[in-house]
Parts: sequence; structure tokens; C-alpha cells
Amino acid sequence: MVRILGAVVTGAVMLAAVVVADEAPISGTVKAVDPAKQTVTLEVTSKGKTRQVVVYLKPGARVVKFVRAAEPGKTGFVEQQLALTDVKAGWIVSVETKHEGDREVAELVKVVLER
Repeated sequence: MVRILGAVVTGAVMLAAVVVADEAPISGTVKAVDPAKQTVTLEVTSKGKTRQVVVYLKPGARVVKFVRAAEPGKTGFVEQQLALTDVKAGWIVSVETKHEGDREVAELVKVVLER
């Protein structure tokens, strides 16, 4: 009985790790943008290895950058929405993704650095 309980607990912990990893943000350099397919191709480096990741944007996905507030009396940064066509190769972005089948699918792309 103890072995079965141990196996169940181990399985639950492993499943929780997969669920958490399933929703990790991906940060990288934009290599290509395809507005027709609603995709962004990123060059991502992790654990010393570089790979290309194609991220599919869901319908209604947002692309945002943060700019200094222009209104008098406001300080800090405000979110500014962009079209996917505004995103350029070379920019660094952070994308909150989820696995859907064998695809990385995003609802939000944040521009970190424009180059």
C-alpha cells in the first residue's frame, strides 16, 4: 500500500511539473514574422543550446510594448498595443505560451527591446 501511495504522489508531482512547464514564457530574438499565418519565429537560447521556436498566435492575441507615459502628471510606463506587422526581426520579445498539440501557442507577446 505504501508503494502504491508513493507512486501516486510521485506521479502527481511529475504531472504538476509538466503543467507548470507547459505555461512558461519564452524569450528570444525575433527571426521572422508571418502575419498571414499569425506566427513569430524566435531564436531561443537555453542551457547553452540555441534553437528556433515557431510561436502561433491565437485569434485575438495581443502584441504590446511599454512606453513612457506622455500625459502630464503620469509617471512610469504604459502599455501600448502593436499590430503583428509592427514587430521586426532582431527585436527581443517575451511570449507567454501554452502547448497545444505539438505547437507553442500564445495569447500575449511583449516587446522587451527594439533593435
